[in-house]
Amino acid sequence: LNGEELGFHPYGYTAFSLELPQDLLKYDGENVLAVKVDHKTPSSRWYSGSGIYRSVHLTVTDPVHVDKYGTYVTTPNLATSNGVDGTVKVLTTVANSSNEDAEVVVHQSIYQGDAKEPVATVEGDIITVEAGKTADVTLTTKVDNPALWDTDHPNLYTVKTEIVQDEQVVDTYTTEFGFRWMEFSNEYGMKLNGEITKLQGVCMHHDQGALGSEAWYRAIERQIDILKEMGCNAIRVTHN
Repeated sequence: LNGEELGFHPYGYTAFSLELPQDLLKYDGENVLAVKVDHKTPSSRWYSGSGIYRSVHLTVTDPVHVDKYGTYVTTPNLATSNGVDGTVKVLTTVANSSNEDAEVVVHQSIYQGDAKEPVATVEGDIITVEAGKTADVTLTTKVDNPALWDTDHPNLYTVKTEIVQDEQVVDTYTTEFGFRWMEFSNEYGMKLNGEITKLQGVCMHHDQGALGSEAWYRAIERQIDILKEMGCNAIRVTHN
């Protein structure tokens, strides 16, 4: 940032993030942010490509916000109820990067697919997040008659987490999830939603043939379409 190195990540297949330090930012002028790849030696037995071939995002938040990867969604009663009890438990980590303590409320809304109206909502009590620290909030709600996720019916839901401060929404964070449970046994192998399921899949590298290593969404989607037509329900992402 503006000529100063902020950090280094020595592996091209995992995500990472860095915070832009306030003392290096020019609030009244132009900032130059550089992201570079330093590929000095071959790193694979195949052509892995080089350069920036995944998404790079600049994330701007209010001082009080949902922390990075700050939600953890579970469906604790799904297996014991055989898919009937749609209880959803959401653990949210709220970060406060300001210099003052903040009083906030966490609000959760759950949507099915692309629906505009939520199928369940819940709001927590007022909590105090100390300056420069984080606080965890756990809220529980219930979805009636949840549509289960499986390899032929990939039903998805979205949790919308809102952080409310002084009656204003200061941050919104979405998390996608599905209602499903799995069991593993040396007697029957794997069960998905109580049904014995055989893994039928392929071993696949990340590249897209003549398109190279850049992650074009439609090219990856096309791969999955072809695999589903073949009868696949699993992918091993090889040695990446």
